Amino acid sequence: MIAYFLDIHTWKRIMDSPSLPSLRLRMIRVDNHSHIIHSTIQEMAAAAKANNLTEYSITEHVSQFRELRSSVGFGSVHDKGRMFESLNEYRDEFGKIGGESLGMKINQGLEVDYSPRYEVKVGDFVSQEDWGILLCSIHEFEDGKDIERTGREIVDRLVAYARWYDYFRLEQMALESDFVPFGVLSHPVRMSRVVKLVPPEIDDLLLDLATTAARREKALELNGSDIGYAPELVRRLALACGKASCRVSLGSDAHYPKDVFQNMDVAMDLVHEFKLQLMTGRS
Repeated sequence: MIAYFLDIHTWKRIMDSPSLPSLRLRMIRVDNHSHIIHSTIQEMAAAAKANNLTEYSITEHVSQFRELRSSVGFGSVHDKGRMFESLNEYRDEFGKIGGESLGMKINQGLEVDYSPRYEVKVGDFVSQEDWGILLCSIHEFEDGKDIERTGREIVDRLVAYARWYDYFRLEQMALESDFVPFGVLSHPVRMSRVVKLVPPEIDDLLLDLATTAARREKALELNGSDIGYAPELVRRLALACGKASCRVSLGSDAHYPKDVFQNMDVAMDLVHEFKLQLMTGRS
């Protein structure tokens, strides 16, 4: 029975050394994953600027567009937060950014849900526009059950392992899909939020995922939210990326200004430790 065991505070103490802060200062400071359904775009951009970011991406959930939510039947959605009536309305938000973005590149993007149930319809919707960055996420199983809202009750390790196998299978399918031209598979270990037991071969599963991502020229995300509750698992993901020569993307997954660039110091340390290639924007 295997479970990850280091909390974020312990991990930060382990990674903290006199040399690492200076290394972070020399690295490109990017945050490729954030949202504006709970805060204004000006507030989020100002928070990015306050964190001295070089590049910042707004990547709203595709399920926050009313047209798509009403026609697709997503199994995982935010119950609260702003809904957008159209892609044009969302595009107009970026014109509201003023001095908050001075000296900082802003990418217009989306976080796009993948499921075999609706990949064609979602792909057609997203492909109406050209985007600075597209993230792909697995938020639900094929039966529509929310990854983050089901499974907390699981105590049988074999049932838990089966959940992980199904989750990784869907991530592999997403990486092999061309439903949208995404560059990043976001929060690859998100299911750890609810299923704490991981399969004994988790490192092999992560390496297989990173190998597929590298072959498909996609990046895997070191997610700030995931680092908050599963830092050791994210570290193992980074190790797999290093072995597979898979690029990584840094994303806080912030929904509020206070969370912009959250735990990205830890992610930057992992990039340095495993000599990872960092993705920025369309690169």
